[in-house]
Amino acid sequence: MRLKTKWFSCTLINVHAPTNEKREEIKEEFYSLLEQNINQIATSDIKKILGDFNAKVGKENIYKPTISNESLYNEINNNSTKMIQFAISNSLNVRSTTFPHKDIHKETWYSADGRMANQTDHILISNRFRSAKTGIRALRGPDIGSNRNLLKINFKVKLRVKTGKKYIEKRKMVNIFQNPKWKQEYAIEINSKFEILENFNDEDNMDNNINEKWENIKTIIRETK
Repeated sequence: MRLKTKWFSCTLINVHAPTNEKREEIKEEFYSLLEQNINQIATSDIKKILGDFNAKVGKENIYKPTISNESLYNEINNNSTKMIQFAISNSLNVRSTTFPHKDIHKETWYSADGRMANQTDHILISNRFRSAKTGIRALRGPDIGSNRNLLKINFKVKLRVKTGKKYIEKRKMVNIFQNPKWKQEYAIEINSKFEILENFNDEDNMDNNINEKWENIKTIIRETK
């Protein structure tokens, strides 16, 4: 599903990966098909992949830049390894194991008798927009007639402020002074302008009133900008 907004578009892909017991060929086929779908998405879109990956993510240090340290488990299973490798190769980040919550708010699946619970549903997002996910937690309250919990996702994108033309012009003026030649020419021009001020002390100009002198000074200052 592709959502078009004013500033950007967001593409969501829902997945249901093979279980950990399935043959390697089936798993490889699944991730190959998923990668084909990823490659068809516009590069400017925010990419989100969410659903049941049947993956138990651990807390291995080598994968922390991708999975962080808030998983329900300490060690990964085979499905998790494939999911993480897929995320790394496609510049994605696993955000469902990033936010600190109680274990009951990390559990996404539970058995019929309620004795067993797992965290196998995950959310992947483009690395560039990983900070846009500000919170993810499982909701145990809603009765949806399923053995899964709903996942609540907080998503907020911070837009970069567009620089105005006026600010750019000011930056150009600052850059001028970084050139020694232009800096010297500007200094000479300033000195020549303010030499006129020295004439205010001449006897011929003694009769000028203070208002006339002030207007002349303001004119010179404006011309040097």
